[in-house]
Amino acid sequence: MSAPSAIVKKTKGAKDKRSAHDAISYRRLGVALSNEGVPSTLNEVTRSVEVIGATENPVSTYDYEMGTVVSEVLLMSGCQLPESRQLPLLDNHNRWDTSGVIGSYRKMKVEGDNLVGQSIFSDTPEAQGPWQKVREGHLTDFSIGYKVVESVYVANAQRQIVGGKSFDGPVKVVTKWIPKELSVTPIGADEAAKARSEGVNAIKNEDGAVENTRMYAVATGSCNSCGSAACACGSCSKSDSCMVMPTGGGCCIDMGGLLCGCKDCGQYGDCTIGGRSEAANLKMEGRTMPEKVLSAPDETSIRAAAAKVEQARIYEIRAMCEQAGHQGLADELIRGDKSVDEARKAVFDKVISAAPTTGGMGYRAPVEIVKEERDKFRSAATDSIIIRSGRDIKAPFAGARELAGFSLRELARESLRLANQPAHGDPLAMIGRAFTSSDLPIILANVANKSLFEGYEASGETWQEWCGEGSVSDFKTHTSARPSELDDLDEIPEDGEYKHSAIKEGKEEYKIVTYGKLFKITRQAVINDDLGVLTETPRRQGESTSRKIGDCAYAVLIANSAMGDGVALFHANHGNVGTGGAPSEVTLAESIKLMKFQKDINGKRRLNIRPMFFIAPVSIEGAAEIFFNSGTFAGDNKAATRTNPYAGSRFVRIYEPRLDDNSATQWHLAGPKGKTVTVFFLNGNKAPYLEQKEGWNVDGVEYKVRIDAGAKAMDWKALTKNAGA
Repeated sequence: MSAPSAIVKKTKGAKDKRSAHDAISYRRLGVALSNEGVPSTLNEVTRSVEVIGATENPVSTYDYEMGTVVSEVLLMSGCQLPESRQLPLLDNHNRWDTSGVIGSYRKMKVEGDNLVGQSIFSDTPEAQGPWQKVREGHLTDFSIGYKVVESVYVANAQRQIVGGKSFDGPVKVVTKWIPKELSVTPIGADEAAKARSEGVNAIKNEDGAVENTRMYAVATGSCNSCGSAACACGSCSKSDSCMVMPTGGGCCIDMGGLLCGCKDCGQYGDCTIGGRSEAANLKMEGRTMPEKVLSAPDETSIRAAAAKVEQARIYEIRAMCEQAGHQGLADELIRGDKSVDEARKAVFDKVISAAPTTGGMGYRAPVEIVKEERDKFRSAATDSIIIRSGRDIKAPFAGARELAGFSLRELARESLRLANQPAHGDPLAMIGRAFTSSDLPIILANVANKSLFEGYEASGETWQEWCGEGSVSDFKTHTSARPSELDDLDEIPEDGEYKHSAIKEGKEEYKIVTYGKLFKITRQAVINDDLGVLTETPRRQGESTSRKIGDCAYAVLIANSAMGDGVALFHANHGNVGTGGAPSEVTLAESIKLMKFQKDINGKRRLNIRPMFFIAPVSIEGAAEIFFNSGTFAGDNKAATRTNPYAGSRFVRIYEPRLDDNSATQWHLAGPKGKTVTVFFLNGNKAPYLEQKEGWNVDGVEYKVRIDAGAKAMDWKALTKNAGA
């Protein structure tokens, strides 16, 4: 398995050793060869060879989060196969264009601790070279490419049960992973995971359970494929290669080659004790042997082999139960004739059902979500640019501070290396390639997006303090009903009749529109290492977007547009316009009275709405604050003072410069949020949306910022206006 590169600060003259395939992990596997030096399961007609794609054997891998090499185990129980049971077969992990696809890995399935399947080579010029080398036995290794989804790390000197199996740390146990591709590759690593030879690995019995070939042959005295009695070879898998022994005998694997009768005996073809059987020699000459009555198998050998199998089962079950702290469960499983796999599941279920959900021995292990390695580089590079721009990041991504020493040009070159693209040549041409063939546009977009949101959130807008918020699903005109209050309950005399309340309904119409703008990042900006273009431009665009929402909200107060009844928002007919004057005991009392005296649509009852917000232009902020912060004030009688009932925090006071553009004296009172002006967003998305595309009019990347929003006064009863002094 190749080790994903750590993010390190480059030094002058240092050779870059980072992998170009950080997004996917790899395990390289060998092809099992026959005595002739070619794969024993190779099929010339179908251009295929059977391959064990992965095993549960530990393989050393570089853990990016820990910054060190760890031992990694892939649990077959966590293998998530595609529905098609097929992956692309690549030439040495070349997944950047279609020329690297030389076939497919099909019929994948998990058998015990192995992922097995059939590698089929395409009949194309690109596939011919690798196929010929595999046929001749020169190219023997395959490599599985996979994505880690979930994993558990068992620390050093710790023991933990993961997926029903016990692991001693340090080890990283991958509990969920997704195969992505299989490659023909020149170098192997996982010595236990081989391409399938003819029956040497595993077979299935009549019940479908995977069993060890050698134990099956010894215990049953029959060929594992053709069912012939006393087949002497434990490696045969083809029925037409099995030589039925005329005199019986044991397995050549256990008996030192005694009476070996299989002409395809793979690893055991060197046996000479007793030589080949007469049947085997005749078969090789194209002749057959007269039928003979086979002698009975050696019952002593069969019993001894079966006893070994049973002894191994009992030992493993007892060891497993002891490690899990459930020794009493062992006898139950042994007496129940449970297999090791069945016992493992039973022990795991027992541990989980009896333990809390925290980490540690005997407990459910915490799940670690692991990011793809290439994602990590993008995240670190994004934070490094923000750090260089002078903005503080509380928890920068691992490696970000090291990459902060890279210029934008160096980041572009590094992105090309990781994408397995040429990273040399003229700087303008190199950066041009980075914009189209690497992760550089994604990194720049991430920086722009973070800067955009930073500007949007730090813009200091005030509409959120007093306006309600709503959501719409499209750009159509929407209608909101304003039902009247219900009548008071009537007194019902004996035998009296109940009456329905009279209900009236008003309505308000509203819709949203799209606001947007473009900005760009050019190749020249990257070459010049212009961080201002990368960070300041989108940050200011975020501020501009936030201001636009504020414009929509305050435009409702300024425009004084007609409501659903055809009358302006602030109008004498609505009873929400006060006598002009600066904020004072008299003018505030009048506005409060106007709001509390509002009636429902039926006009039958007062609503008693309590004003909560004082909204005014900045021009009167000084005078207004003196009034609101004065505990007493003088009346016409200069010798007397009175308590100011509106001092302190009676109102939330908001001073908005947009109102100055309309009137330097006009002020408002507003009731509870949601009863006055509502700002609507498409699908409730209050944040600006950033899109990017390769520049056509500019050499670089163009960005489009947009937001979909609108504002509307939903009722006039909780709003008042005063023209001021």
